[in-house]
Amino acid sequence: MSEIKSALELALERTADVKSDKSLIEANETKKVGMKLAGRLIDSPDVDARGEINKLDKEKRQWAREGFISVLISHISLPTQETDLQRLRAVTKGLEAVARDGNAVVTVMEQVEQLLRQYLDNKNQLVESLRQQFEPRLRQQEQEIAQQTGTRVKLDAASDPEFAKALSQNMQRLQAQYNQVIEQARDQLKSYL
Repeated sequence: MSEIKSALELALERTADVKSDKSLIEANETKKVGMKLAGRLIDSPDVDARGEINKLDKEKRQWAREGFISVLISHISLPTQETDLQRLRAVTKGLEAVARDGNAVVTVMEQVEQLLRQYLDNKNQLVESLRQQFEPRLRQQEQEIAQQTGTRVKLDAASDPEFAKALSQNMQRLQAQYNQVIEQARDQLKSYL
């Protein structure tokens, strides 16, 4: 029976050679500090990001900066509505604070904001164009239903499965085009950080 080992003994044997690397743990914790700082900046753009990062020990600054930048870069994405564009100002301010070339960051972020406004306009135009295409067919369906039931109904394109399918396909294409440009902008921004 002495040959049978408990699960704990087996686990201890397997992990005997594994030692926690204090610097990796510290780097991860400091990156989280930077990520939280980015979240605070997004919520309240008056946060002094550069000052808060510079308060950290010299060896921890780069880790905090990495976490900070990763969160801000992730906020550069396709908006669902106009108000989503407001967060770009905070993102711009944060990236400018930690950039090697703040002016270049501002220039790229201005282009990104224009691009995202254009995306919202194109998205709205796409929806409206598809609605106009489907409108005659919906009116015809309304007339057919009224003739069959004797009751007038109002059909909306949003409830039409064919409209939904066409909208989804077109939106996927539109989003793919813009996401490609956004990815290029992210890469360009990273070169200035």
